[in-house]
Amino acid sequence: MNAMHIAKRFSANSGPFIGLNALHILNDGFQASFVLLLPFIAKDQGLSLTKVGSLGTILSVASVVLALPAGYIAAKIGGLKTLIIALALYAVGLLGAGMFGHYYLLLLTFALGGVGFGVFHPIAFSLIAKWAPKATRGRAMGNFTAIGDVGRIGISAALSFVVVAIGWRHAAIIYAIAALVIAACAYHFWLSKGGSLAPKEHTTTPLSLWQIIRNRRYLLAISASALDAFASASLFVFLPFLLLKRGVDPAFLGTFTAAFFVGNFFGKTILGRFVDKFGGTKVFITSEVLMAAFIFLLANATALPFIVFCSIVLGVFTKGTVPVLQTMVSESVEHHGNFEKAFGFGGLVSGAAITSAPFLLGFASDKLGIVSAFNIMAAVALVAVIPALCFYVTRQQEAHEVPGK
Repeated sequence: MNAMHIAKRFSANSGPFIGLNALHILNDGFQASFVLLLPFIAKDQGLSLTKVGSLGTILSVASVVLALPAGYIAAKIGGLKTLIIALALYAVGLLGAGMFGHYYLLLLTFALGGVGFGVFHPIAFSLIAKWAPKATRGRAMGNFTAIGDVGRIGISAALSFVVVAIGWRHAAIIYAIAALVIAACAYHFWLSKGGSLAPKEHTTTPLSLWQIIRNRRYLLAISASALDAFASASLFVFLPFLLLKRGVDPAFLGTFTAAFFVGNFFGKTILGRFVDKFGGTKVFITSEVLMAAFIFLLANATALPFIVFCSIVLGVFTKGTVPVLQTMVSESVEHHGNFEKAFGFGGLVSGAAITSAPFLLGFASDKLGIVSAFNIMAAVALVAVIPALCFYVTRQQEAHEVPGK
């Protein structure tokens, strides 16, 4: 496929990419808002770090529940329509959190928000894998994952100032109403007349989930993804608490965590391009080693400028691995093209790691201190290198076994 053909294909699909990117900005921005509210909720309700971790866990549990069937749902009613409904769901969850601040009701509202967030990424990644040419899929995945940080940086940076000004309950309600209005407008302008931004998709040979997971490279890719998720997904949950321990003013939590998201943005775009040039496994292994080193440095740092620096670098090598891993997953199932089931099951496995991480790390923080949680994350990041190395070896073996590959 030459460069001109690739350019024409992206030009033809510019409409759906714009719509998908807009939804991604909102999804990631509001998801960050849910998490950033936790320190303020904890202070207001007198919650322990274990209970805070439980709220993070329930947010992930609900996401896991929808990860596997997300592709099936999209196939029935359409991918973009499903994503708009997801936006409305987490908006209602945020609205409920603001209106009903009791801990047990918060569990319910965080679960509803998690359902909305859980639907988004499996569907979106399968659409990108189908729409983007293989030769530039790493770049496409990188650009798509990075655009979500536009929402994370802007919305999360503003949220802490809004909370300080009017309280976390009012801030949550205002954000929720804004999301509901946007969901209604998106549905009206994109889909109400029966149209769709999605291009026509090529038919694929249906495979059972068992046939998909028998693929060795696919299993190794999702194993690396799960370990990476455990090490990195909870970093943002506990980063505000580490900052507070270091004496940061609560009003500036959003600014410090925004530094982390700046690293996310550049990491996803840069590492996605590196995948197309150097290959996913090499980029992933390098990133995990550096991530482990900087998590350890962040956990033991005391100077605030150095903490900001570590936050930016960690943003590059934590969330920056997302397009790398998704490209590895899509590569492993390229031959049959059943991306929805592959990304759905991969989301389930990673979701299991994400679900257990906040509670386990919260428990470790209560018993051993917040620094211990970050040291555990660093150790798990190093373990994630093992399946990635096996993925690389298996790919090389398969290349020699299949003539002309």
